[in-house]
Amino acid sequence: MFGKRWKALEASLQSMHGQIEDLRGDLAHRSHEIEAIVSRIRAFEERLGNADARVAQMTTEITNQLHELNSEIEHLANAADAASAQAVADLRSNQVRIASEQARYAITLRQDLAELAELLRKTRG
Repeated sequence: MFGKRWKALEASLQSMHGQIEDLRGDLAHRSHEIEAIVSRIRAFEERLGNADARVAQMTTEITNQLHELNSEIEHLANAADAASAQAVADLRSNQVRIASEQARYAITLRQDLAELAELLRKTRG
């Protein structure tokens, strides 16, 4: 009578031991997967930060170039005759158009970067 109970108990313990080992293996596998995902997220964050820094740098450079162009246009406007006045007006018009496009592109890119960052935050949570 006791022998059967011990054998049943021993079989049950062996079964539990096997299940625990299976769970440990599964946990190790999932931990490895999580580490890989975290590594990819960190790399993505770094790339996103680099892209944002590059956009800021390019925006600054373009803004500086537009200011230099404005100075040149002002210089031309002060020294221009009537025929050149139209060319100066056209230059100013184009400068405003370029500045507007540059601002629109910068805003759009920053919005895209913000959406990617939000997606990244959601995948982490």
